[in-house]
Amino acid sequence: MLHIGIVKTFNSETHKAGVQLAGSLTTYFDDIPVATNIAPEAMTTGNYVLVAIPGGNPRDACIVASWPAGSSGIRDHGDLDGLADDDHSQYLNVSRHDLVARHPLAVLDTAVCSETEADSKITTHKNNASAHHTKTTDASQLTAGELPTARLATNVKNASLTFVIDGGGEVITTGEKGHLEIPYACTIKQVTMLADQSGSIVVDIWKKAYGSYPPANGDSITASAPPTISSAQKSQDATLTGWTKSISSGDILAFNVDSCATIQRVTISLLVERT
Repeated sequence: MLHIGIVKTFNSETHKAGVQLAGSLTTYFDDIPVATNIAPEAMTTGNYVLVAIPGGNPRDACIVASWPAGSSGIRDHGDLDGLADDDHSQYLNVSRHDLVARHPLAVLDTAVCSETEADSKITTHKNNASAHHTKTTDASQLTAGELPTARLATNVKNASLTFVIDGGGEVITTGEKGHLEIPYACTIKQVTMLADQSGSIVVDIWKKAYGSYPPANGDSITASAPPTISSAQKSQDATLTGWTKSISSGDILAFNVDSCATIQRVTISLLVERT
């Protein structure tokens, strides 16, 4: 996941920065590693940065780009460096398109062959390929008025909704900590909590349609099983007993801390499947 942030602090000795995500008053990351190709002078307080958060886990976050506030960065594709570099050998290009390794299902001879031989080899390639792809429907096989259905693979439909609660160096206080708009319909499959240190915390999640915003305590979706860390640094729940798991496009989620001890920062990650 990529996010735009604003530089708040920078340590040139450790080459790490403190960043507040753009548009958020509560999401603040400390000591994020900065890519080594970014010069220290580019990390001036107030500059914009691009923060990469693999898998939605802030602990793996890294700053990969920086530009001055008020600047929109490179506007001309020709201003980019390294356009002629061949950095990705797994991709086809003019010099690699006919390598044997690129055609594992069937290999056409480089020598000229007859039309019958070519047809035979192409047929073999097609038949072998069918074992490696999901079945599709030929338009000629559809009845009148019937449309083919496209389905996303499970790993494509899965997504992560992430919310960070930061006490700013102090133990997180109780109360509502912010909201998150969900831009697509989905079903919650699992909740994961990752804390900065061992402790205990209970976070309730409320849901409301945008037209009825804001959500309140009576709109809880977690029933009697809110996300909880108990004398630990992490927790994960895929059972979600009693939860209202369905989310509609445009719904607003609110995150409310019911109780907390010791923990100063926690990440709540909802694994969802788009519907």
